[in-house]
Amino acid sequence: MGEGTRIAMEIVVQFGELYGAERLLPISNAHIDAAAYTTVWEAGSDFIEFLADHGAKTAVPTTINPVSRDIENWKKLGISEGFAKKSRRLEEAYLRMGVIPTWTCAPYQAGNVPKFGEVVGWSESNAVSFVNSAIGARSERLPDLADVCCAVVGRVPEFGMYLEENRLGDILFSLQGFDDTWFWDSLDYALLGYFVGETAVNRVPVVEGLPKTAGVDDVKAFSAAAASGGAVCRFHLIGITPGSDTPAMAFGKKTAHETVIVRPQHLLETRKKLSTAAGTAADMVLLGCPHASCEELVRTAELLRGKKVSERVDLWIMTGRVQYQLAAERGAIRILEEAGAVILRDTCLMEMDEGTGRWAGKTVVTNSGKAAQYAPAINGVRIIMATLRECVAAAVSGIFTEEHCHGDQ
Repeated sequence: MGEGTRIAMEIVVQFGELYGAERLLPISNAHIDAAAYTTVWEAGSDFIEFLADHGAKTAVPTTINPVSRDIENWKKLGISEGFAKKSRRLEEAYLRMGVIPTWTCAPYQAGNVPKFGEVVGWSESNAVSFVNSAIGARSERLPDLADVCCAVVGRVPEFGMYLEENRLGDILFSLQGFDDTWFWDSLDYALLGYFVGETAVNRVPVVEGLPKTAGVDDVKAFSAAAASGGAVCRFHLIGITPGSDTPAMAFGKKTAHETVIVRPQHLLETRKKLSTAAGTAADMVLLGCPHASCEELVRTAELLRGKKVSERVDLWIMTGRVQYQLAAERGAIRILEEAGAVILRDTCLMEMDEGTGRWAGKTVVTNSGKAAQYAPAINGVRIIMATLRECVAAAVSGIFTEEHCHGDQ
């Protein structure tokens, strides 16, 4: 099947031996994390080009993560020609291999939606956590570049979350003391996810007490924050995760487990911990980490309708091209851009930095637990955690004002 496929299979076999896998499993689809130049750099780009030059093709439908530039508007965003060329080289190698150019970290909102129980080969922390937990398909968090090899051979080693015994719950988080002022905004799901991830680390958490009305974007926020706060790639939200209607179903035959009581104060403390800015003046508002859905873009547009983003603030909203097109057809993109928002497609703030430090020192208001974890180290920014409504208000006024007061509404 060619040198590219041979090398990919050799790597997958050695990868499986490293984890003590006894066999390889066929997969029905894949999602690649190793898309951005700032993730794999020159060595990784050389490897992907080698595979493409030597005839390697994806054996199953394969979506892919954001790249290091907005493919259409990179010049407007200050990306240099040299850096864009490096990103383009990697993008073109993937296209030659047959990858579906979704360029998003939320492939489950871009057409890649496996069935319950389906075996897939996914990478990217929030995507793996989501597909295992919100959908109930099966994937381990495959390492960058190994994920590409798995997509090429259509096989993954049977280890970790591919094994039923590893998918059962290990630790129970019981929510107590939360009233109706909680969990109406995805911020609360992000805060809970971060707290759960930081506490569970790499164990499988079971969360009891969330409203059954939690939507896809709420679970997305929880998933991304749990994977960032710890190393969570599988969780059970009771009444939400398929096959986990009760704690007993989530724990299976396990009879002993640790229980953590989660109270509102824990989430308030988590918000304070993630909010690293000293003041309330906002330099940037960042939405869409993971990539914003059509519904999130529409809600943001509704909050911005008839308003203008302050000249002192950059409002950046990151999304994928599928959700962008859907939101454009609903009129949301026009409203957002007329208000002064910058809509980024195909990329992410944390993948775009060329080392110039142009965001260093800025105060960023965001509703993303994942961005709060990674952006300070990668981009040198300070964070204020906020609801979507608070984010939009900060973008308009240039000042963050807390509106989400729990317990007195």
